[in-house]
Amino acid sequence: MRGWFASLPLAPKEEENGLVLPKVTPEDLRAIAKSLKEAKKTLEAIPASEIAIRLSEVAQQWLRSDCPERQQALALLPQRLPFSPQACERAFDALMSDLTAERLIRLLDDLLGDHRALDTFVERIRGIRRRAFGADLALLILAGNIVGIGLWDILFCLLCKTPVLVKPSSEDPVLPTLFAQSIARLNPELANAIAVVPFPSEQRELLTTVLSESDVVIAYGTDETMQAIKRLVPAKVRVIERGFRFSIGIVSVNFANELVAGRLALDIARFDQRGCLSPQICFVVGQGAESRGQKFAQMVADALTHLQEELPPNFHEGERASMVQFRLTCEMLGANVLTAPDHSWVIAFWDASKDVGVRAWQQVSCLGRVLHLVAMPSEDALATALRPFGKFLQGVAVAGDEATVSRWVEMLGELGANRICPVGQLQTPPLEWSQDGKHLIAELVRWCDWEPALLPLSVGGWVEIFRGDEPQGQYLRWLLEQQGIPISVESDFDPTDPVRPQMRLRVPAEWLSEAQKILAEIQRPL
Repeated sequence: MRGWFASLPLAPKEEENGLVLPKVTPEDLRAIAKSLKEAKKTLEAIPASEIAIRLSEVAQQWLRSDCPERQQALALLPQRLPFSPQACERAFDALMSDLTAERLIRLLDDLLGDHRALDTFVERIRGIRRRAFGADLALLILAGNIVGIGLWDILFCLLCKTPVLVKPSSEDPVLPTLFAQSIARLNPELANAIAVVPFPSEQRELLTTVLSESDVVIAYGTDETMQAIKRLVPAKVRVIERGFRFSIGIVSVNFANELVAGRLALDIARFDQRGCLSPQICFVVGQGAESRGQKFAQMVADALTHLQEELPPNFHEGERASMVQFRLTCEMLGANVLTAPDHSWVIAFWDASKDVGVRAWQQVSCLGRVLHLVAMPSEDALATALRPFGKFLQGVAVAGDEATVSRWVEMLGELGANRICPVGQLQTPPLEWSQDGKHLIAELVRWCDWEPALLPLSVGGWVEIFRGDEPQGQYLRWLLEQQGIPISVESDFDPTDPVRPQMRLRVPAEWLSEAQKILAEIQRPL
């Protein structure tokens, strides 16, 4: 398989494990960037609603078992990533099932006020018209820690009429390439605005070349990666960071049961703690948390065992060795550790009410099917334990009664959490999720406001018929429009009260008599 996608030819290197990667030069990247920027003209000519329809057709293809790109991805990804075919299938279904045209258009309406703002100037408040413009070129730098990372970002770029150059991770150039190929097969016009080009980050000249050609950079990786990228980014190039974050679970003692344990196990096993929405820690909170927490730990262990067949792990030997080391370290620090005979999962139980459990769970972490399960005696103790980590907190999976969860939500939101959901749904966020606190679509666009100019009376023949409070002006405007009378609208403010909006309405001189009759009707005393 060719491990890149671009409208311009690239020279291939030797094949490695069934994958051929390209030889890339700075000149190649400049030419690809130029081609992508030219493709923006094509995107601009397509209505946003039509782009949403075309992208939904691609997503529907990926939900089919006979989709050739899906079949190829399922054959290749388990060879390159530590995920089984079953885990990859679940990931594809979760990623694509929400991508209907209706849902995408509604998402644009929600974030931009009106999806048509990507096509033309639309009227907003007080007569002001606005339009959203996408960037000329976005650079998407991906990490390879979970299946499908970055696919939504590609879609969001296209929805915002922004061409995108994808630098995939060295672990997974496969899925972004196959996704771009599926778009090309169904919608060649859209595919001209995508390129997937792998190259080593260590080749500084290549990285600085694409950074200098980009208007916005969307980067996944560690905080160290973010700092390295920002040092190279030219001034006025926006950087949207997807740096280090982690997620947790919180379970009330009254909800620490087998049903919740099974759902928590699914959150753990979907991506084996490799993503920012993976629950690294679960807190059992409330009176009796220590005794109930130990029983809950066994329930989660049983659920992970049952998931072995449904979602089998695909660990490398080095990862299994790390999990063994995790178990030994936690036991040394005083945890009660449960582990599978084949070391395919490990649960370390800590009692935070005791000195040994207060901070020990913060000292060791590991990838794989591992979990710190911490018994917290109270909500206050939980808030104190989480406060130092608030700025790194991505998602929180919760299980509790409505009143309890309502208290948690307020506390977690203030600490810095970006997403709170029921246990079992942590790894399947909706399209509307504001990753890292902001949705990518809202960050991608630039707004232009147009305040329409009014022609003087002597030039345009327009006559002012109303100047006053905005609600009354809006009502008069509606009545005039119902009669087909042309209107010029201008927003103003009361000079005696600068925060009080006013409205000025003008009509053509030939319509003045009709407009004055309507005005007289609404001003007539009841």
